[in-house]
Amino acid sequence: MKLTKCDKGHFYDADKFPECPYCNTALQKDGGSGIVTAAEPSAAAAVGAPAGPVTGWLVVLDGPARGRDLRLGVGRTLLGADNAGQPATLSADAPLSARLAQLVYDPAEGSFTLLPGTAQELAYLEGKAVLEPRVLQGGEELRLLEHTLKFVPFCGTFRWEK
Repeated sequence: MKLTKCDKGHFYDADKFPECPYCNTALQKDGGSGIVTAAEPSAAAAVGAPAGPVTGWLVVLDGPARGRDLRLGVGRTLLGADNAGQPATLSADAPLSARLAQLVYDPAEGSFTLLPGTAQELAYLEGKAVLEPRVLQGGEELRLLEHTLKFVPFCGTFRWEK
């Protein structure tokens, strides 16, 4: 996948599209690329539980879901919003347009890395857009849509045994 940014700031896969499919909407309809346009209803985000034992949490600091936690698992945890717009972990079959960010726990290294998602909306870490991988230590604040979440690691120095 060749991630490219157009002049208007949209990110798209240049291996699949000759130009930005958000700017040239005709590309979105040809061949059923799976891109959701404003005219189409958005597919429901498939909320799911992360894989393996708990490795950490994201705690919601504001809004109606204040105080709720999102469990992080081993490998990739997809982050987005549920049908009510509240922060949620997503299943692997959730639409690309719902994936705001990914939080990865690498059990071999005992490290957490935040990656950008595939949704048009951006995730923010400590007030800066997540456009490339960012290593997390603990205590950082992540913003998904209008919600602020605090990262709380469980694994790092502690690791689950096989």
